[in-house]
Parts: sequence; structure tokens; C-alpha cells
Amino acid sequence: MNNYKFKFRREFRSASSETYTIYYMGEHVGELHLLFMKDNNTDEICQLMITKELSPNTKDDLIDEIINTIISNPESGFLINIFVGKSDGIVMGNLHPDSITAKQKDLSKVLNTYQVAKGQLTEFATLEFFQGLNYEVENATHHYDQDYKIDILAENEIEKLYIQSKSGMIGEKEIVKVVKNVVKIDDTKKNKIACFVAERFPSKAEDLRKSLEEQYKIKVMYIHKYQIIESSPKFKRTLK
Repeated sequence: MNNYKFKFRREFRSASSETYTIYYMGEHVGELHLLFMKDNNTDEICQLMITKELSPNTKDDLIDEIINTIISNPESGFLINIFVGKSDGIVMGNLHPDSITAKQKDLSKVLNTYQVAKGQLTEFATLEFFQGLNYEVENATHHYDQDYKIDILAENEIEKLYIQSKSGMIGEKEIVKVVKNVVKIDDTKKNKIACFVAERFPSKAEDLRKSLEEQYKIKVMYIHKYQIIESSPKFKRTLK
């Protein structure tokens, strides 16, 4: 199986959900919607919508790839609901005849906006954290996000950091995947570092870090969310 035939383009992220468009060999084949049921992003419920005909083996490969690279922590529990069909368009509206329904939808918008803002704030706080360490930082382009799962780039005269930022927990398989991706990136002569920002890391994260550094000859860095909060107390209330 060649997992790199699958590409997941993240379209939306909030503190409690993520949405991906799925491509197989360059063709749009479906969507994946994740809902995190706990504050630490474990116990994930996924809605997988396949909109193109896939062979049973390809479908199995897709599910394996979701478990291995998208699910934050497979060992903690997850559920994938699988739907096969076709897109029948999009319906959008601004006016709601029923005032109660309108208020409910307006409230939903406010809550959704808050969640989106919180997810964006995590990345903003991460940017500010590394600026405080005298790195030049920028949000990664769509290319880095889609192909390598990198959210932020940071560099100084000696090294370049490829940072994945998670508001909750990050799983072992995702760490391995991103490290392999960073090894493949050829955009600098500086020392490359695969960096992970998260609230929680796997129990054997340090053993994994040492193993990956030895195997791939690349430095791996972990930054806990509390470090970011301690360096910028103004984020404590919104990111805790």
C-alpha cells in the first residue's frame, strides 16, 4: 500500500472539530469530519463521506490511513461512521422565518466563531512563543499544511523548525508521520527540527523521540502548551 496516494487537506479547525477534504491520486474522493468528545482531543467521532467509487482494498487503505495519521490517539478510543454517496449541492440562507430558529442559528454561529477563534489563537500563541525565542516565524503555506501537516515555520541563523500545533493530545503515529515528512522537505541548508506543540504527549514520547532522532538523524522537539501559557500569561484564560 502506498499511503502517499492519499492527501488530506484541512479546510477547518476549531478547538473541538476538524474537517478535511480527501484526495486519492489527485482526485477528490470525499470528506472527513472529526468531533473531539473530550478536552484533550481523545475519543474522536469521525464522519467519513466517500463521494467516489473506491475498490474495497482502497477503502480499507483509506480507513487505515485515517487511523494512522488523522486520529490523534487511536488507543484512547474512536468511532468512524462511513457513508458512501454523492454530493447534491450546498444550501445557504440568511433569513429564517421562525424567530426562535433564527436565534438558535445565530447562537450556533457565535459558538462556532468562538471555537474557530480559539483554534486560531493556539497557533497565534505558538507564533508569539517562538518569536520570544528569537526565531523568525510565519504560518506555513497551504503546501506545507496539505503535504506535510506543518502549521508553522520558524528559523534562525542555524536551524529551521517545522511545527505542528495541536490544541489537545498528539498520538505516536502522527509524530512518526510528521518526522518522516520533515526528513523529505528540501528547502533549507540549516539544521532541520521537527517540532510538536500539544497539551498532552504519549506516555512513551521521550523514548519515541530518541528512537526517531537516531533513525532519521534529525532533532525532534516537544513543546507543552503550559510552556506557551507560562511565557505569555495573557493566553492562560483562553487556552486552558
